[in-house]
Amino acid sequence: MKFAGSLWYGLLLNVLLPGLGHIYFRDYLFGIFVLLVWIIASVLFYVSYLIELPFLVKTVLLGLPFVFYLFTFFDLSNFFAKNVKVKPKLKPRVKPNSGTYAGIVLAVALVYQLFSPTAPTNFWIHNGPRIFELADNRLSPLYQQGTLMKLSSLEYSINIVGFEMPRFHRLPERYDIVRCQLPSGRITNAVVLGLPGEGIEVIEGRVIIDGSPEFAGWIGGLTFTGEVSPVLVGQFSILVAELSLGAIDKVYEISLSDVKGKVEKLFN
Repeated sequence: MKFAGSLWYGLLLNVLLPGLGHIYFRDYLFGIFVLLVWIIASVLFYVSYLIELPFLVKTVLLGLPFVFYLFTFFDLSNFFAKNVKVKPKLKPRVKPNSGTYAGIVLAVALVYQLFSPTAPTNFWIHNGPRIFELADNRLSPLYQQGTLMKLSSLEYSINIVGFEMPRFHRLPERYDIVRCQLPSGRITNAVVLGLPGEGIEVIEGRVIIDGSPEFAGWIGGLTFTGEVSPVLVGQFSILVAELSLGAIDKVYEISLSDVKGKVEKLFN
């Protein structure tokens, strides 16, 4: 397994788990330092979703660790050239070209990517967009049956491994199309009518908010028909409406925790 002792193998390990490439080639102190910086940067990444921070602060907090991470690839190449390639008799605890050792470190890196909340792969699994096809015409005339849609859970909340519920960083906006779980347990696509704490009713298609008519208009400037009796939305809930060919069919008050994400057309 000559590849296992090559620079390319070390670079691959650094991609899968920052710092592991250095550790693999016995540059232990710098490798552990890189790993700690990566963990701190990952924590700051999650914090940037949970706490409102100025754009410049976010750029600095996340940009500097990323630049440092890019530098580690050059440093790893330099270390390999000076200490491994030109000194083939260097005796690490376990030789870099050992098939067993190479397999162990690769397994560690893959487990990290799949199960650690600080790993990009794990983050994508829990927060990446989902693609699905509309099963009916309930959202027409906006979207027809068979339209490919994108569900973006990260639009409103972030899922963190170890926490049972998603952590919301932004509330849905009125007239957003969301995918949610109804009190009955059924999953549906619906339009947001009311936000937490609002009194909502619909008269001849006009949304009335706390007694005042809403003039902003529905999605895309379209006007939908139907009426809804007055509803006082709870502090941790939203009011959503299922449509039926451009008309309000049914309304539901759902908990924010039952909102799966924002729904948009895949290709606009």
